[in-house]
Amino acid sequence: MKRAAAGIAAMVIALTVSTSGGPIQAAGPPLRYLASAPSTLDPAFIADAGDVQFLLQVYAGLTRLDERGEPYPSLASGWEISGDGLTYTFTIRDGLEFSDGSDLVAEDIRRSWLRLLDPATDATAPDVLSVVSGASARLAGNAEEEDVGISAPDDTTLVVTLEHPASYFLDIVATPATFVVPSSADATATWQRPDAFVGSGPYVVASTDGADTVLSANEHYVAGPPPIDEIRWVGSVDADPATAFADGAVDLTEVAGWDATWIAYDPDLGPHLHAAEPLTVSYFGFDTTRPPFDDARVRRAFALALDRERLVPLAAGASSTAAASIVPPAIWPDGFSPKLETDQDEAGRLLDEAGYEDRADLGTIVVNGTGLGVEPAVETWRDALGADVEIENMDFGDFLATVDTRPPEIFTINWIADYASPNALYGLLLESGAASNYGAWQDDTFDQLLRDAAEAPDDEVGAAYQEVDDYVAEQAPVIPWAYGETWWLVADGLRGLGNLTVGLLDLGRVSWDG
Repeated sequence: MKRAAAGIAAMVIALTVSTSGGPIQAAGPPLRYLASAPSTLDPAFIADAGDVQFLLQVYAGLTRLDERGEPYPSLASGWEISGDGLTYTFTIRDGLEFSDGSDLVAEDIRRSWLRLLDPATDATAPDVLSVVSGASARLAGNAEEEDVGISAPDDTTLVVTLEHPASYFLDIVATPATFVVPSSADATATWQRPDAFVGSGPYVVASTDGADTVLSANEHYVAGPPPIDEIRWVGSVDADPATAFADGAVDLTEVAGWDATWIAYDPDLGPHLHAAEPLTVSYFGFDTTRPPFDDARVRRAFALALDRERLVPLAAGASSTAAASIVPPAIWPDGFSPKLETDQDEAGRLLDEAGYEDRADLGTIVVNGTGLGVEPAVETWRDALGADVEIENMDFGDFLATVDTRPPEIFTINWIADYASPNALYGLLLESGAASNYGAWQDDTFDQLLRDAAEAPDDEVGAAYQEVDDYVAEQAPVIPWAYGETWWLVADGLRGLGNLTVGLLDLGRVSWDG
């Protein structure tokens, strides 16, 4: 599964940056960006990182992220935070409009958030707002809209009350799942169409052309129309991405790590190649609701059996590195330093202690192996632990269909951080009751450690999240597996992508030289 409920795409691209100092004049041809076609035009139904990237171009929220991953004002001109960190009062800009010229006011933001939290909507990423007071209860159907801590006392004021202080809240409201949608939005995924699109971002969906989606500049955007008049979201090409770029068919494309190894030495393509610091992680998850993985000792044994530094390159190739934590390194705070552990003797001892001296008592363990290259791990569990493990391939839709009935004992997930905080991984994937906590792990100690980290002062955040990570390693509801590496080919003259360390490709800030 590849997923981003409002994700972060982290890039390190050495290009000329224009992040301040007045508008850039619109000039040049359309930007042709090779990317998969979006699966939705609705922020409530984000399916993967590609949807996040697309929806960022056509909707806007209270804040956006710059190339350093820092939030800056967008629909909000500013905000005040109460002394206890629980209340955020946002000042919404005067005169905002949707792309069709209709007014955009504070109530539209409140309505959009309540729609995301409405259980009838069945949104894919509502947990991004779970820190808002009453949000989790509303999602569970145990509260009404008026019980949620979101109010719009007038057109230019939005007041948000949190369950607990959260230093990352301004990052949350920069994620596309929280972006504002028009009042025509309903609880279905089909209300928005290319031929009648209404958005709030730098671009609007103008049309489709075969596999391509054509975006045109939004004259009503809060920051003014973007420098490039048209973006062509190229859905497919006849050749591989590197060849399409070399042939001049596209201006911007991601390339696989194995292609980057030869592109770097190509005299023509090499100068266009730029590394991307990943915010993605792949991991194994356990169904913690039934034996044998309801026992932390068994989960820990399966984790300790894997020499990830040796196995990950065998499974994922040289472009991936072994993951010591589900938190990708790009968002490790100071003082956070997880360690890889391998101890097959201890793994065997833990299984014995858990009552599985006879490994046959573990039963046949099914691993959903789609998309992760699980064979080296499975072979290790068979050889080092004596476990009977079978691989079953299923796509993400099939996997989700099993979550509430009988999921595989071990499942595989590829995830991208929703915002630039460790909480984007721990909270959405492991907190009790979280929609994406597919293994249904519930642990009060973990939940409290996570809340303590969210409330920690800046100089203690790293140490607080280290406690969280140490506890996760001990209890092993998941096994972090690999951090992916991505590369980009970028056309000459394209500026404004920035030296991104944690930030999204915000094409509304991009321009052509001249």
